[in-house]
Amino acid sequence: MADLRFASHFPFAQEAKTYVREQKLALDAAALADGEARIREGLSTGALKLVAADLETAQTRQITAYAASRFILAAWGNRWALRRMAVAESKRAHEYLQGAADTRAGYLLTLAKEFGMELTAAEKAAQTYALPFWQYLPNAPRDVHYKLANMPLAAGQVSVSAHQAMRLVEEAARHRLEEPTAAMSEVPDEIKPIIARLDALIPKESIAISKIEQTDFPPCIQKLLSDLSHSVNVPHLGRLALAIYLIKAGLDDEKICALFSRAPAYDADTTKYQVQYTRKKAYSMPSCTTMDSWGVCIAQCRCFNPLKFKQAVHGANARASMSQTAGEGHGVEAQKPAAIIDPNIGIKRSE
Repeated sequence: MADLRFASHFPFAQEAKTYVREQKLALDAAALADGEARIREGLSTGALKLVAADLETAQTRQITAYAASRFILAAWGNRWALRRMAVAESKRAHEYLQGAADTRAGYLLTLAKEFGMELTAAEKAAQTYALPFWQYLPNAPRDVHYKLANMPLAAGQVSVSAHQAMRLVEEAARHRLEEPTAAMSEVPDEIKPIIARLDALIPKESIAISKIEQTDFPPCIQKLLSDLSHSVNVPHLGRLALAIYLIKAGLDDEKICALFSRAPAYDADTTKYQVQYTRKKAYSMPSCTTMDSWGVCIAQCRCFNPLKFKQAVHGANARASMSQTAGEGHGVEAQKPAAIIDPNIGIKRSE
């Protein structure tokens, strides 16, 4: 018999799919309405509310709402919507895992197994876990704190805290949910008006980055901009580096925020505050060595600092920025010594 609590909390899991098949649940008009509402909430806020559903009917409704939302997304074929919903659904799963009831039920280990992770409880009292490094690597968040070199490793096993284990599961869920489904040869008639209504939620603003050609940006910055334009989830430190670079290149806050609006986990108010915070702190551009340690360096440009890449093209703006950088491009704060703090550009949840 299916664990309905588990299936309703994690409707992307195999147990939920099995339940739908066994119960022969149909995506009727009510389910499609719930699916549309789920997508609307996820696209608008970047998150999904947790529902305290203990009755079988309420839990079943959560499962069918998810199934309907996936059906609508498949018919729609919008990559930004798919990725933003993947972020919202995976964050929802993380929040459920943090709950006491799910912790007691051992859902973390069950869900880790769902994604092929042999997660074992190393020290129950300390809430630490371990898993093979080859299972850790593809599911680790793209964040310097999760780099394998910064994790405890012994006998091929990576030790992680409960929070880190939940983040691994969250990332695994996001990866699965970002995978595009097979394109439909024809959109069902009942889905067409739903898609028409949801289209209004897609960011429409097209921003010219600046008068400087993107080909004059260093490869790392080009890659970050390309990822944003394709709604790829850019890591936190990548967003920070990009914000600093664009500020130094002369873009105003409005244009920078508009660029971030394509991010799957975008939040307008949070992004605006954090871009303004970054500008106020007057951070210098991180060096190439720092960018590499952050996991966002993609080429050996031998320019020591991204602002030195084709510096002449940037003109006085770039030269003025570099003149403020102490230590010839080593990424220290321009006005006073301080460590570069990750303001977690555009994301409400901290790591």
